[in-house]
Amino acid sequence: PPGALSTPARIELGRLLYFDPVLSGDNTVSCAHCHHPASGFTDNRAVATGIRGQKGGRSAPTVWNAAWNSEQFWDGRAKTLEDQAKGPIQNPIEMDQDPVKLIAELKAIPEYSRRFDEAFRGSGGSAVTLDNLASAIAAFERTIASVNSPFDRYAAGDRTAMGESAIRGLNLFRSVSTRCFECHELPTFAMKEYKVLGVPSLGDPTKLDEDRGRATVMPGASYERAFRVPTLRNVAKTAPYMHNGSLKTLDEVLDFYAKGGGLGRGYKLDNVDDKIRKFDLTAEEKADLVAFLEALTDESLLPEVPKLVPSGLPVAQGPLP
Repeated sequence: PPGALSTPARIELGRLLYFDPVLSGDNTVSCAHCHHPASGFTDNRAVATGIRGQKGGRSAPTVWNAAWNSEQFWDGRAKTLEDQAKGPIQNPIEMDQDPVKLIAELKAIPEYSRRFDEAFRGSGGSAVTLDNLASAIAAFERTIASVNSPFDRYAAGDRTAMGESAIRGLNLFRSVSTRCFECHELPTFAMKEYKVLGVPSLGDPTKLDEDRGRATVMPGASYERAFRVPTLRNVAKTAPYMHNGSLKTLDEVLDFYAKGGGLGRGYKLDNVDDKIRKFDLTAEEKADLVAFLEALTDESLLPEVPKLVPSGLPVAQGPLP
C-alpha cells in the first residue's frame, strides 16, 4: 500500500515484534504462536488457539507468500498485511490487547523506542504507533517468500528437479479432469476469488460447516460459505486443511475433491463452484498428485527465530501448548 517501505530497519523491527509476546494482553501470545516457521507458518491445528487457551473458529492461514494475497484472512476482510496485523492484536480470543496500553508498553522498552524511531524517522519514541507497528510486521512478512521449490526449478528448465511421480502429478494437476489449476493458478498457486466447496463441519463431518465465510464481509447468496483460495506453496507443511481444519491430510483433500466436494457428501447447496465435480482418481494418481504438491515445498528463505526479543519475554519455539 502507499507509504509501505521494506527497509532493513523496518524488516528487523517487524521480525522482533512478530516473535514478541508483548503484543498480547497478558504477554503470553505472539504472532509466531499461531504462525510459526517450524509449522509452515501455521500452528498445524484445526482451529487456532489464542490467549488463555481460547479456541478460534478457523485455522491459522499460512504466512508463506501472503505478500501476494489480494486480501487477507479466509474471508478477505483485511485489504493489506498492515490491516491484518492489527486484527489479532485486538481480538479478544487471539491476543486481547488494548492498543493504547501496548503502545505505552513498547515506548517504555528502550530498544523498541530506539528501533521505531530509526525505522520511521521519529525521536524520543514518537514513532511508536500502532500504524508503524503494523507496517513493520507487514514489512517482515513480505520477506516470507517461497519461490524456489523443485517445481520452480523444473519449470525453469531443470528436468531433474522433480521425480517422475511429481511430473505425472503436475500433468494431472493441469488436466481437464481434475481442474486443480483453474483455481490454484500459477505462479502463486492461489486465486483472488472466493469459492464455495461445501466443506464439512469439523465437529460432525456428516454435516455442512455453518461458517458463512465471505458473506460476513460481502453480503450475497454467491458468497455464502465462500472462502479465499489459499496458496498451495508449502502446502505439505500446513496440515490440516480447509478454513476449519476438517481435512487432516492431502489424501483426504484429494478424496474430497474427487468425490465432488460437499455435493458428493450429500450436502444441500445451490452455490457450489462449477469446477467442483466428481472425477476418477486411482491410488497411483493420488500418490502422483501428492508428490507434485510436495514438490511445491521451498523453505530456503525461512527467517531466523530471534533468540531474544527486546521485551525480554520468552520467544515462541512453536505453537501454544
